[in-house]
Amino acid sequence: MDDKDNVLIVEDSPAIGILLKSYLEKLGYSQVYVCDTGASAIATFQDLASQDKHPIVLLDFMLPDIDARSVLTQLFEIEPSVRVILETASSKDDEGVKELIRLGVYHYLEKPIRFERLKEILAILEAESLILEDTSKQSDEKEDGYKIIDRQFNTYKRASVSRLVEQSQLSEKEVIVYVKKLESMGHIVVLDQIREISCDSCGSLKLAQIFQCPSCKSPKFEQTKLIEHFDCGNFSEESTYDDDICPKCKKQIKALGVDCVPNPPLIGLLPQLVC
Repeated sequence: MDDKDNVLIVEDSPAIGILLKSYLEKLGYSQVYVCDTGASAIATFQDLASQDKHPIVLLDFMLPDIDARSVLTQLFEIEPSVRVILETASSKDDEGVKELIRLGVYHYLEKPIRFERLKEILAILEAESLILEDTSKQSDEKEDGYKIIDRQFNTYKRASVSRLVEQSQLSEKEVIVYVKKLESMGHIVVLDQIREISCDSCGSLKLAQIFQCPSCKSPKFEQTKLIEHFDCGNFSEESTYDDDICPKCKKQIKALGVDCVPNPPLIGLLPQLVC
């Protein structure tokens, strides 16, 4: 996850900044930035945001140049979704702390800092990020599913709900709701039920028709015309009758339908549907 590689520590104590950076690197946060003033923190955050990096911010409540409230509001102006963990020795009941929490501080970390508590907070942030990423991915997949349905109707005159479900990967309920929406807009007309051929094993509608010999299962065959000679009973391909001579009795065929009959083109193989 990209967010895990970016943390911005805003801490006026060099010793605490070094300890926090070392601990975060042990947790796997490879890109940790440390600033000892509010002004340098805002500039660093702006630079990271321009690189499409979105660091978690550890913000000290007491800074030497500007107050934490000013830093927080400017961070929100740069990136409204920034996640800020407030570090302070003051109690949660402190009016200044309460105000920052109301403004949107993500978590509160009491000083002296307990690293296990920091680890717990970061774990919560990581879990929430994964949920958001998964939700966003599902949303994109559903949007693609609706595009597939639109493309299906633009390409073919008819489509069953079952086929739309399989092609779009949406649920049957989602497909029906979307189809009704298209119908209400006058884009499609709902017909009676359509029967679909599906695979007996998996139920898939994605079928392909192939031909194979029912005995040896070979797909190697050709389409040809067979001729039956009445006199001798020979029954073979038309190509075997050179100059209209029967390959079995060597008699000449005089007229089709008199001493022999052409059969309709036969393949000798049965079509099968496979998924």
